[in-house]
Amino acid sequence: MAEAVEEHFVLRVKPPALAAKLRGWLREQQGLDGRAELLFEDSNRRGALVVEGVAYPVTLEDLPARVESFKTLDDANLVKIGDVGQVLIVHEPGTELPPPPPASDRGAAEAADGVTPPMRRARARQFRPRLTVRRDSVFKYEGCLLEIMHGRAPEGWSFTDVEEEYRVDPVTGEGRWVPVAGSRRPAGRPAYDESGGGGGGGPGGGKRKKKKKGGSEDEFDFDDGDFSD
Repeated sequence: MAEAVEEHFVLRVKPPALAAKLRGWLREQQGLDGRAELLFEDSNRRGALVVEGVAYPVTLEDLPARVESFKTLDDANLVKIGDVGQVLIVHEPGTELPPPPPASDRGAAEAADGVTPPMRRARARQFRPRLTVRRDSVFKYEGCLLEIMHGRAPEGWSFTDVEEEYRVDPVTGEGRWVPVAGSRRPAGRPAYDESGGGGGGGPGGGKRKKKKKGGSEDEFDFDDGDFSD
């Protein structure tokens, strides 16, 4: 004798009167034998829920993510009894349902929303397709990051270094950071490109002066005053 297989589904009832009736039966722990019957067509995606002789169209959809079901005997300890991966949606009587999707297209049979509010439009928000980025854009922004890492501003941008100090208002007692007067100055060095332009003669920026007399070959002075493009 074959054992019965227990399957769990989420039952989503759209007709308010039917939802109230089913909820009342469950609270009163009344059996559904002879009152409700679930019938499916050959596709197993379209069927009907017959309640007291009235047929309600039913569609079966897959949840975007599985949830777990539990039961308790003492209102304290929970025991997992199964996984829930599908939802039964009960519609108003006479509702025209679209034809079932082909078995090969699993995404067409998936519900747009999950069980909880955070899973609303889960597939569109959390499992969206990977973004496509153009190859030349990757090299462009990589160059911008390298400029910033070397203390230079990318082309079309400028950095400003503002020195701030924390001051407390003697009246209100509230403190905030305010710029120091005369501290606003350009930060970093101008952009440098390997052709020799835009940076004042090299990655370091500025103009190289002659070697100090008596100094080593590596000792040079720099004119730090000319950082403008």
